[in-house]
Amino acid sequence: MTDQKLRELFNDLAETLPEGSSHAGELWRQGTRSRTRRRWAVAAAAATVTALVVVGIAVSPEPVERDITVYPSVTPTPRIPPTRAMDIAPPPSGEARLPALVTALPEKWADIPVVTTVSGPVLALAQFGDGRIYMMKSGGRIPLDVKLDGGTPLKPNSLSPDGMMAAFPQKDEVVVVDLVVGQARHYPVPGFNEMVLWRGDQLLVEQEKADYLLDLTTGKARRQPYKGFTGVAGYRDLRIVSPDEGGVTVIQEDGWEVPLNVQDITDKGSMPVGVLGNHGWQYGDLVARSAFARGEAADVVVVADITTGRVVRTLLLPWGASPDMRCGKGGCPVRGWIGQDTVIIESRDRLLGWNINTGALSRVAELPQGVTAYSLRSG
Repeated sequence: MTDQKLRELFNDLAETLPEGSSHAGELWRQGTRSRTRRRWAVAAAAATVTALVVVGIAVSPEPVERDITVYPSVTPTPRIPPTRAMDIAPPPSGEARLPALVTALPEKWADIPVVTTVSGPVLALAQFGDGRIYMMKSGGRIPLDVKLDGGTPLKPNSLSPDGMMAAFPQKDEVVVVDLVVGQARHYPVPGFNEMVLWRGDQLLVEQEKADYLLDLTTGKARRQPYKGFTGVAGYRDLRIVSPDEGGVTVIQEDGWEVPLNVQDITDKGSMPVGVLGNHGWQYGDLVARSAFARGEAADVVVVADITTGRVVRTLLLPWGASPDMRCGKGGCPVRGWIGQDTVIIESRDRLLGWNINTGALSRVAELPQGVTAYSLRSG
């Protein structure tokens, strides 16, 4: 092997290993990643481009107001540290002045008529004040004919990513409905099942005292070595784990973990523990999750790189003053993604879109008070 070939080999190896790593397992895991990302990094270095490339998303190291349009009601702040951008949402009273983001999702849910049939994909599921669950489409909402045990069985991740299936946790079972043919199937899962997270042809079923991975093909539920509500919505089996007292918050997957440094960002420097419905949401190599902000009467949404745990961008959402408060005790949870650059955030009775490239905020949908629960088709 020539000296030139050896240099190229060691350069490739250096690109795959995080700084300071000496673990063979890390080398193996990183070595399986696409060479395309390495070509991006090499091309960027060769061209001496100063933009920081994070999983294919270019984030300018300059202040966010440079060379982009930021809506007047969104006030960017200096980054702390310099490699992380922080944005601040307008007060709750200023949300109505945000521009509307045109999506396939209906903007005003109160105006969507009830119909018996309408073409088009299922964009969301919503449970209204009448207790019924509806399939939300661009042309109307269709009642879902499924028998459940009452309460609020619709959870934030009940709708599958492709919009063709729905899962509802029940005591000692999970009900899965094929939304195309309208057929329901009951899967036995022992215990008080509270949350479901889609994993392709499997479901992660979460309880306070036990978690199960349910195989929808075989119907078998396998108990997991962890418990509680730490799963991340998305196709990967990720968890965000924070110690109850002190310690370091980590992102875990398949036996490995990386630290998620939110010490100077979130209250107590951790993510919420055991909070129903406040999951992280994964898209590609990024994960977004909300928490109480450090030293502020506000929530903060954190977007981090799954591979390194590095915080990419944050959004501060001040609660505001009563009676016009947002977040507060119920939080401002992440509810999904629109493509690879926009995080969907619940702000009381409104869904906001936060563009992580520009920091801009927009209105996605208005939720009437009659909507008691919903699940979006994310992605």
